Amino acid sequence: MARFIDVLVEEHDELPEGCSLRFRAQDAGAIVERIMWESDSGTRGVWRVEGRTSGGERTPAVAHAVDDSSAGTSILIVGGEHGLRLTCLETAETVAEPYLLVSRGALLTESLTE
Repeated sequence: MARFIDVLVEEHDELPEGCSLRFRAQDAGAIVERIMWESDSGTRGVWRVEGRTSGGERTPAVAHAVDDSSAGTSILIVGGEHGLRLTCLETAETVAEPYLLVSRGALLTESLTE
């Protein structure tokens, strides 16, 4: 039986458009804390990733292997009702994203089943 991940991010100041998407999951997911990533501003490096609830509290970010029509399999990273917060460990730049879709190689801490 197929398992789906619904990404439902509420509209708020940092993500005014919110987000509503659905992905077909290949696994149960695992907490992820650090990723290799490049922001829209061009800052590349190691980023701490965590979720945010609608009350502003931190919550773990979870990475799931998902079906991706263009790449076969990608890693979906999701957080709370207010999406994700990423902080570059080198520059302290902080970015809000509703979710991330990355390659498995971007994960620096993970325990996804192969």
